[in-house]
Amino acid sequence: MEIRGIWLTTTASQVFNSRRNIAEAMNFLAETGFNVVFPVVWNNGLTTYPSRVMQNNFGVAINPRFQGRDPLAEIISEAKRVNLAVIPWFEYGFASSFQRKGGAIIEKKPEWAARDAAGNLLNKNGFDWLNALDSEVQDFLLSLFVEVVKNYEIAGIQGDDRFPALPSEGGYDQKTIARYSQKFNQKPPENFQDPLWLQWRADILSDFLNRFYREIISINPDLIISMSPSPYPWSYQNYLQDSQTWIDLGLVDLIHPQLYQREFNFYQRDIDRLLSQQFSKEQLPQLIPGVLLKSGTYTISPEHLIQALKYNRSVGLQGEILFFYEGLRDNNNALANVLKSSVYSQSAGKFDQKDIKKNTFTHRRVNGDYTYINTSQEIKLKVKYDWASPFYQGMAAVKMGYKWSYIDNTGKLITDRMEFDSAEPFSEGIALVKFKNKYRYIDKSGKFISSWEFDDATSFSSGMASVNIAGKWGYINPQGIMPISPQFEATKLFAENLAAVKVANKWGYIDREGKINIQLMFDDAGNFSEGLAFVKLGNKFGYIDQTGKFIIEPMFDDAGNFSEGLAPAKLGNKWGYINQFAQFIIPTNFDFAQPFVEGVALVNVGGEVKQDTQQGKVDFTGGKWGYIRKP
Repeated sequence: MEIRGIWLTTTASQVFNSRRNIAEAMNFLAETGFNVVFPVVWNNGLTTYPSRVMQNNFGVAINPRFQGRDPLAEIISEAKRVNLAVIPWFEYGFASSFQRKGGAIIEKKPEWAARDAAGNLLNKNGFDWLNALDSEVQDFLLSLFVEVVKNYEIAGIQGDDRFPALPSEGGYDQKTIARYSQKFNQKPPENFQDPLWLQWRADILSDFLNRFYREIISINPDLIISMSPSPYPWSYQNYLQDSQTWIDLGLVDLIHPQLYQREFNFYQRDIDRLLSQQFSKEQLPQLIPGVLLKSGTYTISPEHLIQALKYNRSVGLQGEILFFYEGLRDNNNALANVLKSSVYSQSAGKFDQKDIKKNTFTHRRVNGDYTYINTSQEIKLKVKYDWASPFYQGMAAVKMGYKWSYIDNTGKLITDRMEFDSAEPFSEGIALVKFKNKYRYIDKSGKFISSWEFDDATSFSSGMASVNIAGKWGYINPQGIMPISPQFEATKLFAENLAAVKVANKWGYIDREGKINIQLMFDDAGNFSEGLAFVKLGNKFGYIDQTGKFIIEPMFDDAGNFSEGLAPAKLGNKWGYINQFAQFIIPTNFDFAQPFVEGVALVNVGGEVKQDTQQGKVDFTGGKWGYIRKP
């Protein structure tokens, strides 16, 4: 399925003027090859449908131009007749009016006005703005969306470059100033582009979008949450639209950046930047760019339009939304005709909400809250995340969309934002995270323990962690100091004050100062446990003590660590368990075996090892798993 969409405006268009015009437009779009329309339902402080919310709050149920009609219902009916999906578009978002000093909304509710640093009503490019950071204003906008969702048979809803958004010159109303001052113990900076001030306000809008997403899908999980912001990062810097965070946190189902370039090479540049810098492979199905057909006296050339659409498909983008309908009709339908005879000559297929939803997080957010319980089975903590891990050392890793952070045992995030690409359990008070494609370590306050960044790393064990820079491994301590610089081909964790390291394809052991303690002579080596470590010479495994002396000569085909007096060992194709005298206390009955923990061990019968990695992790598939007890 391709997504071929078109925006329907009330400005510079006659489509909304009558049901007859609407029916003719739907016929025309279906014949041209479109499968979804985005009709405006909110602009200039008025709705294009009869709104009880507007009637109750401002005494005007619908734009007087459409009094006695319901254009949205008419569009839905006529679109359904020709198999077009409908996604209502809330064009003005948090803007209340255009060059009307806030219009009727601000006149009745002046406390809803957005303010600039001088305390004036916020106006940018002619638009007057509501305070998008105010919870009452957010609730009002959300109530309009909810009203449409509950009352009309639609495929989804859409915000754009004004929802959620606020010009970055805003935020200087008294409520927001007090809120910022309470958190940072100072007033907002006069520089509205201050990085912390920008991010803090943008995060409020992202938090609102999170609440918005959950509210809409709680009414109908199949509804598409569609957003069409200005291109990032311009949208972030100028309108507090942090669309990178929206994508990373899974707060949109479809996103349509307005790539309104008037030359193809600039459009191509913008697409390439989106693919290389903003969207991962997993996120790509959500990207359906916005293409400008017409604005004022400008109309795109047929050659430019076809170039743009063909480029979309060449890089794996499955569609676009075009702005706007009247551009198709100019010059005797020139653009529509060229679409119909080329890129849109084959059917797009029916707009399929369920297919789109497969790439989203809706299924995890509908009745998907996590509940932590304590040992007495009393409810301890309920959290709203897409994934949540068990608690370790009082912290639990949680994931929203594609990003991770941690919560403490009150459910509070230890960081201001969900921003890690991966998050390992806390170990020795420190957690390994992946941040901007590098590995780093944080403490329980969420602060990085040092400025070091690594290409790979492991969690802490015995006061040290293995780290990799430019293909070489070394060790870092909890103070963020690297007492053993990266110099080894591979490393394993410190245990009992020794760690296995690899140089020139041979393994040996170093002490905590990095000095060779047991010579580099083995073909593989494990961690010390209970005074012994398994090592490999040639094709056989045995066990050495901390002086490097063989306590059990190499005789096994594979081996594991000692634990609780026994170690898994392999003869031929089967595993059993030996004691420190190399006697099989448990016979070789298993296809795989792990060390004992608290008197039981995990074993497999009938499975197969697929991979044994450098860090000692085993990928094992098939067979049946079970537990055995120590004899």
